[in-house]
Amino acid sequence: MELKLMQKTMQTFIQKQWPMLLAFFVPFFTMSLIYIFQGVYPFGNDSLLTVDLGQQYIDFYSYYRQTFFDDPTTFFYSFSKAIGGDMVGLWAYYLTSPFNLLFLLFPYTQISLAVTCLTLLKISLAGLSFGYLLKKSFSGTGFILAAFSISYALMGYTIVNQLNIMWLDGLIFMPLIVLGLEQLIAEKKGVHYSLFLGLMLFSNYYIAYMICLFLVCYFIFRLTGVSYPNGTQWKTKFTDMLTSIGLFIWHSLLGAGLAGILLLPTFHSLMESKASYTKFEFDWELAYPFPEMVSKLFIGAFNFDQMPSGYPNLFIGSLALVSFICYFFNSYFSKKERLTALVMMILFVVSMNLEAFNKIWHAMQYPIWYPYRFSFVVCFFMLINGFRSFMHYEGMRPISTLVSMLLTALVSFYVYNGEFDFIYTEQIILTVLFTCMVIFFFIIKPQQYTWLPAALFLLTAVEMGVNAQIDLSRLSYVDQDSFTVYQTGLDDSIDAIQDMDDNFYRVEKTFLRTKNDSFQADYPSVTHFSSTFERTIPALFGSLGFPVGDGFLAYSNGTLVTDALFNIQYYMSEKKDLYLAETNQPLGVKSTRLKDSLSRTQQVPSLIDSLLIPSVSDAKKEEFELSTMQTKPDLRSYTQIGETDKTFIYENPNTLPIAFGSSDSILDVSLIEDQPIQLQEAILQALTNNRGTEQFFMPSDFDSTVYQNVTLSDALNEKIYRKQVLNNDASVSFQFTPETNDSFYLTLSPNIKEEDVNLFLNGEPFTQYETYRDQLILNIASQNKGDTLTFKIELEESTIRLKDFQLYRLNSTAFESAIQSLKAGGITIEEYSNTSFKGTVDIQQDQEVLMTTIPYSEGWSVKVDGIPIQTKKALDSLLVIPITEGKHVVEFNYTTPLFFEGTILTLISAMLLFVTSLFFKKNLKGGNQ
Repeated sequence: MELKLMQKTMQTFIQKQWPMLLAFFVPFFTMSLIYIFQGVYPFGNDSLLTVDLGQQYIDFYSYYRQTFFDDPTTFFYSFSKAIGGDMVGLWAYYLTSPFNLLFLLFPYTQISLAVTCLTLLKISLAGLSFGYLLKKSFSGTGFILAAFSISYALMGYTIVNQLNIMWLDGLIFMPLIVLGLEQLIAEKKGVHYSLFLGLMLFSNYYIAYMICLFLVCYFIFRLTGVSYPNGTQWKTKFTDMLTSIGLFIWHSLLGAGLAGILLLPTFHSLMESKASYTKFEFDWELAYPFPEMVSKLFIGAFNFDQMPSGYPNLFIGSLALVSFICYFFNSYFSKKERLTALVMMILFVVSMNLEAFNKIWHAMQYPIWYPYRFSFVVCFFMLINGFRSFMHYEGMRPISTLVSMLLTALVSFYVYNGEFDFIYTEQIILTVLFTCMVIFFFIIKPQQYTWLPAALFLLTAVEMGVNAQIDLSRLSYVDQDSFTVYQTGLDDSIDAIQDMDDNFYRVEKTFLRTKNDSFQADYPSVTHFSSTFERTIPALFGSLGFPVGDGFLAYSNGTLVTDALFNIQYYMSEKKDLYLAETNQPLGVKSTRLKDSLSRTQQVPSLIDSLLIPSVSDAKKEEFELSTMQTKPDLRSYTQIGETDKTFIYENPNTLPIAFGSSDSILDVSLIEDQPIQLQEAILQALTNNRGTEQFFMPSDFDSTVYQNVTLSDALNEKIYRKQVLNNDASVSFQFTPETNDSFYLTLSPNIKEEDVNLFLNGEPFTQYETYRDQLILNIASQNKGDTLTFKIELEESTIRLKDFQLYRLNSTAFESAIQSLKAGGITIEEYSNTSFKGTVDIQQDQEVLMTTIPYSEGWSVKVDGIPIQTKKALDSLLVIPITEGKHVVEFNYTTPLFFEGTILTLISAMLLFVTSLFFKKNLKGGNQ
């Protein structure tokens, strides 16, 4: 009986909701078939990991799981983010989507599969959400509702930005927000609008900002379409309009307030990171000729080159596009409304070309990659009005048909003759074919054939599926085997190190998969990449000679000084003979303990584990090669304490703790641009209060220089090397023989890029991270006493200019003495987490401050012997605590700035929304009586 009742309920549900089910499941199965066809794991060895999804987000999703399952305090702060950083801003940009809870249902080893499932879910929910809006606000039914919903879910913007998976929340929530806005205008009810606006702001404030700008435009547009009964007085109309405007402003503020718990801390974080780069300068130039925009209306109008810089993604399918164009000629809608829509569309089109308007849409910052990120709101506007037009369109007349065909032909001819490398003839033919079929169906629409909606639905489903397949086939992806081998190998090594040593320290590597490996494997590090990276840290490391940018830092050019200063206690490298030295002997107890730890982490997995971990053949494991980002002979000075199939593991004997006693002279050291050796010298001098009595970095000369097909000329502060015969190989080789085992470093100016030269050390390629903007420090020797070393620069360009190209030797005796003196005042940590430290220090004579390698932030509070201390800042970036000589107990605690105030704002906003709802319910009941 219960089974029959359940079956009947299900049948009734399907009969009533089948258009909505189609809106969800057609995108779901379309994308699933494409993934299967492309061999996406588990149906093949491909994944969806490409560009930022493979280089950034996937690591953050691993961290997301760690926060829930291992350490909730990392929601607020993490030392996996460079040398430490606030995490609320990162969560707000990347991770607060409620759909991310799906990651908790998958094991860590299946994180790439979880990404695939999440992508499918979000794309499908976008279709369902849009269908719900059409049904509730615009009387959508049947196959036409499903067709337009599919067009929305699978539009060009969705497909090419599926890798920016956090942006897809905007596609899901925007129809629900607009539904609330429709209710606010029609019924003066704003609770639905506030709730979903708040949820969107919480889910991803960046895309929500664009939606908010669009909502202002959409609200104005819909106000012009409000109709009143004949004879309604203008005062009544004016009062109604003012009421709607007031409610829109009030409920928009309440929606923002609901997300205050996240928005206020994020605002503070942005002011320290992304927003600090903002310049209120406007460029009034056009990005490209306006007619070129029509190229993006064609099927498959996308390739990889469209990602760093290209045209806005506007493909919505032939049915939606033709319907939208017909909207402007549809007399069912008032001229005032259509004119407003035209003005809005002109504004959108100009915004997708004029640099100044484009900057405003992107929160006053030009996007780096993925241009015109707001184009989804334009597609939404076209789809909504296209649907409204279709529902009230009587069919094409002969003159409309002729104009439509001519317009199609002209646009196609223009694109065919244009230089659009992402469009081939076959795509133009397909687009024309689908458009002509839609026009034909519009011609026969007055006949009201029962099969017509189904035909349009099938046509749309096929067209959107073909577009998705073409778009996705033009990207390359990380293969699953490589991801698994790297992930498991790194995890095993990090787990073994942490099992051996449970103190606080940082770990770095000569190789990487991404600059966020530390989030993937959960360990403190330095290398990092995110859009919420605090500006001061890249500025510090850039001045120290590392590759940095607006949002990234690669720890690929460390010296013994920076390794010691930033607590790099363990280092991992690929297996390379260069890093082996006679003095590099195993470290007794630690080596044995690490070996035992590695044997435990690398043991044969259990049956359950083998099912959870993607299987990789032994041959694939053998073929896998690490991607190196640096050559580091300094590892010869460190102690090799272990090895795995692919890596060596070293310990740095000279590392300093995260906090140590120092002279207050460090407070007077300023960052120096493009003088990294001089800055490191100044820092070490200031920390030890050496006052220049003994120099650490000593300028050295090469013994000889060999020129091959090169002429040398001197200019102001630089040497110019030119090829003699352009088509022949050309190189400059610098040779020297160290008289000590000290480390040697070479400075390289930022004008020399990867494409300009090839670097070699003793005939072997010298690896350098390719993206940098500051002068670099190259480590070219260590433990090489008596060895003849050759550093070779092979010219790829006809001319190169070497500025401040200088060899330096680090006085190891003076360096080690300085480190030992600083270690004496180092902190002994008794307990720590990501948001707190507690330990003891024994401050030595002439040490007036406790220097830390924790980034300075207002969120850190410090107590010395239980007494709160006002913190200071060193090197424009690091936390410093005034302290006196002797033994002290020091406590560090981190509280996210504005988190408490944001929580209060959210509670107040929720209360006001509740009171507002009750007030309007009471008024409506009173009015009805």
